[in-house]
Parts: sequence; C-alpha cells; structure tokens
Amino acid sequence: MPMRMHVACWIVVTGICLTILSGPSANATLCQTIGAHTLYPHSALPGQVVPVTTTVAGSCTSDGEDYFGVRVDVVDSTSNIVLSSNSTPIGYNANNFSVKVSNAALSPKNNQTWSIDVNTYLIEAGAASGKYLLNSTTITIQIGEDPLPEIQPAPSLIVALAAVLLIFTRRIHALQKAR
Repeated sequence: MPMRMHVACWIVVTGICLTILSGPSANATLCQTIGAHTLYPHSALPGQVVPVTTTVAGSCTSDGEDYFGVRVDVVDSTSNIVLSSNSTPIGYNANNFSVKVSNAALSPKNNQTWSIDVNTYLIEAGAASGKYLLNSTTITIQIGEDPLPEIQPAPSLIVALAAVLLIFTRRIHALQKAR
C-alpha cells in the first residue's frame, strides 16, 4: 500500500509540475482584421449633419455557426456622448469580408475644432463575449471658419518701430521749425 501511495503522489506532483511549466495554452485568434478606414469631411458648417462612413475589411475563423456583424459608434471626444451608432451585418460566413457602416452626427453650433472618436466593433452573436473592439480612431473636423492666428510681435520689433517713429517725428518737427 505505501508503494502505491508514493506512485500516486509522484503522478500528482508530476502532473502539477508539467501544468505549471507548460505555461498558458495557445488559443487561435478569432479574427485577423485587415483594416478599418473612415471617410469624413474635414470641415463643416455649424449645426450641419456630418456623414461618417467606416469600411471594415477582415477575415475571421468562421464555421457557419455564429453570426457576425460590425458596429461603429461615433462619440464626442470631449463629452464622451455617443452621437451615432450603426451596424452592418457580415453574416454567418466571415472568412473574408468587407462592409461599410454609415453614421451621421450633428455638428456643434459654434466655430471650433471638433474631435470625434470612431469606435469600431466586431459583433459575434452566439459567442461567449459577444463583441470585440477592433479599432478606435480620433478624427477632427473644423466647424465654421478657421480661427485667425493672433499676431504676437516680438518686444524687439516694438522697440525698433518706436525708435523709427521717434526719429521720424523729430525730423518732421525739425522741418517745421526750419520754415
């Protein structure tokens, strides 16, 4: 009996050591995203509807059991408010796909540089987690007129102009005295 106990302990200890030393098991990535590209106007008028179109192309390990789709959220970067959310189906076969998702957001009512986060998700219906963030990009759109740059003259320029004006006024004063 003691010999069997030693063998059993040795098997358990060996199993635990092999499990610890083997490290984490490698799991295949579900999707290899080829890319997400967003088209948008670089300027807009205040209070205008701004179109944002995102094209997502990729390849997923798909056996036809789960349904795939792409969702794109357009979020105001400052307030973190979702301005628009839209999705497009890929279908059951996501081995190679390219889909476009169209969104629209109302621009602010004042002139400014508007920052928007475009968050792209892959949705897998039937999967344990359901969605995967593929890409997050911040875009900027100029609303209204570009602000004019302020002219900040250097102090040395101001001193030089003052000296020229002083010399000019003394000459004028000297010419007037000479008459």
